[in-house]
Amino acid sequence: MRRAERFLALSDFEAAGRRHLPRMLHGFVAGAAETDQSLRDNRAAFAEWGFVPRALADTSGRSQEATLLDATHAAPFGIAPMGAGAICAYRSDIVLARAAASAGIPMVTSASSLIPLEEIRAAGSDWYQAYLPGEEGRIEALVERVARAGYGTFVLTADVPVPANRENNLRN
Repeated sequence: MRRAERFLALSDFEAAGRRHLPRMLHGFVAGAAETDQSLRDNRAAFAEWGFVPRALADTSGRSQEATLLDATHAAPFGIAPMGAGAICAYRSDIVLARAAASAGIPMVTSASSLIPLEEIRAAGSDWYQAYLPGEEGRIEALVERVARAGYGTFVLTADVPVPANRENNLRN
């Protein structure tokens, strides 16, 4: 059996990650803030969704394409920003940007990437996620740098007025 054939579901990747990554890194990637309650709630909410089988239906004209912000993508999803992902896999942001570009889906470069945003853009990411610093001069410098790099979409993250309490990081 080829290595990739061992992964039949997303949970298979998490189990492999638990076996291969140091505990601290696995906890960083797989964990959430506080007691992980919001992570469990999100999983429960998504578990309520399901596919409705349509037997004997013509599927030859089906497409997963989706248009978002005037751009058409091959699927209605992309790769979310993974801050500091390079601590788990060598130059992971570059690998993710290339994979997303190859698949025709967006990849959002994380503001907390360990790889320079210009390199990730050159690898194929067209979206940049920003946590804006509180000083006008620093904001302008960041926006100008992102624009010079050629990003087409600037995602403003406004959900973190204070840092998350990542208890699992402290435990690990």
